[in-house]
Amino acid sequence: MIEEDVISLYKDMRRLPQVEVSEELRGWSYSEGLVTTPGGPLLGVSDITGGFCDKGRDVYLRYVKKVKQRDNYLLQRGRLVHEVWMRTIVEVKRSIYNLGFEATGDTLAGEASRLKDKLKAEFREKYPLIPEDEATWLIGRIVNEGYSTYSSALERQQSRSRFLEIDGLISATIPLITEFPINGERIGLSMALRADALIPPSLILELKTRPPRREFELTLAGYAMAFESQYETPVDRGLLIYVEVDTQGKRLYVRPKLLPLGDNLRSEFIERRDKLLEMILYEEDPGMSSKCPQECPYLYYCRGGE
Repeated sequence: MIEEDVISLYKDMRRLPQVEVSEELRGWSYSEGLVTTPGGPLLGVSDITGGFCDKGRDVYLRYVKKVKQRDNYLLQRGRLVHEVWMRTIVEVKRSIYNLGFEATGDTLAGEASRLKDKLKAEFREKYPLIPEDEATWLIGRIVNEGYSTYSSALERQQSRSRFLEIDGLISATIPLITEFPINGERIGLSMALRADALIPPSLILELKTRPPRREFELTLAGYAMAFESQYETPVDRGLLIYVEVDTQGKRLYVRPKLLPLGDNLRSEFIERRDKLLEMILYEEDPGMSSKCPQECPYLYYCRGGE
């Protein structure tokens, strides 16, 4: 995501029909609107929209029964893609800060090699269920793509102006903030929410490596209301980035989806939040789902494991 992409996104949003959002479903209406929390534990957005169990039994097992999650290949692969993507962005920024105006496409290329070596050295301990050749390919592909994209963007910014301060140069080169913190306690969510990224001023980005589903759209609605409750700034659209990993053909397919965050998504998120909070407060086991996804970290327990 570079400056030209961001400008294009905001132009697209301006040309699209206005998103109608009821005042009572804005995050800043937490003291009197439908987003008012009924009380109970502060849930993470992923608790509500993880997409693992249509009955919410994963949340019941986590908060009431205190059952430990069990990792699996699909979850580890998703975390690996997220981590490499995030750390590539962070390390490009760090490189430019360290090198200052001496940073060039060539110097960043050397930094990319060092980051790949570091990530490859770490991956076995963090992601033991991913085959080494697959992890090596994913790390190399994401890091190379990121550094190549931002090296070109850096050189374009340097050619346009010699009067930027280093912080401005970095913001123009990489116009997004990864792991953006949001305090969601006003609407019954965690105080330490982390959206995958924020594209200033108010476009929230989420990266997903599992197939598209309704829950992921609800994720953006939840972050939008939490952002509104903290900053009292409207968030009418969000950006979902679906990343499909083809391990056989060694390809990554990236599909962006600009999503209106209107009343339907917001209402559904709130309904799910309230249902899960009630389930936790009354310790009611909702029972097993009839369609458990293989990546669910509680599948082993529901299927009779210890």
